[in-house]
Amino acid sequence: MIDFIKLKITDEVLINEIWRNPVLVYDGKADKIIDNKLKKRITRRYENLYFTKFFNRLEISGSIHKFYNNDVHNADDFTIKKVIQVIDHLKELFELDLEKCFIINLEYGINIISPIPINKLIANLIYHEKRQFYRTTKHLYYKIAGVDAYKNIKVYNKHIQHPKFCKENTFRFEVKSKQAKFINKLGIHTLSDLLSNKTHQALGCSLLQEWNNILLFDRKANVDEKYFNTNFWENTITVKSRNLFNYHKKKYFKQLGKSNLHSKIHGLIHQKILQLM
Repeated sequence: MIDFIKLKITDEVLINEIWRNPVLVYDGKADKIIDNKLKKRITRRYENLYFTKFFNRLEISGSIHKFYNNDVHNADDFTIKKVIQVIDHLKELFELDLEKCFIINLEYGINIISPIPINKLIANLIYHEKRQFYRTTKHLYYKIAGVDAYKNIKVYNKHIQHPKFCKENTFRFEVKSKQAKFINKLGIHTLSDLLSNKTHQALGCSLLQEWNNILLFDRKANVDEKYFNTNFWENTITVKSRNLFNYHKKKYFKQLGKSNLHSKIHGLIHQKILQLM
């Protein structure tokens, strides 16, 4: 489930221990003026992981999923066992005190085989909560919601990104935290937390909850035609009644019935989460 991660270390002794490790190679530097003082930022790299030293902290960032696959791809299933293997490797190599490695950003998600053509699925993903999905690139297979929020939701065709390493019609559903307080609510604070099955169960529950917050147009369903109109949903948000969107979303799901595309995908996500545990 876990992909990208960003850590913050403020312990000076640990920072110095990591920084002098010979496996780190120079990647670049930048200067920034803060409070009329010149502050330097230096970046070193180990494989696809970036170690950026600020005047008061060290940040480590990158995809630990790609790291596991030698920076080639992140298209296969990344199990808890594999996550722990990566963390144990980094802990030993850099002599990390995991309790001093604070997680400030985390990206986690799931790959499933879409029950309908993948591009149709992505085209009909309309809202996450009250934040509309939109394309940030020219590619039809990628959408994002909540880019300005404390978390965002990404949906895309994983096969187009890595055709050699996953099946056609592979759908990626992903949550990216942009503030530590979001993942803190899941009981995640430091790198040591990612060694716990309980943490990964919390991430799995979070994915299912975020999918429940998705508005998906199930165009084969027999529902009021207005519910397939994006302007209708936009109007429910812009009117003064703050509950109108959720009111109509509940009515829409009631009209869909129990056997619908949204619930089917929910079941596939749940099944894959159990496989990764």
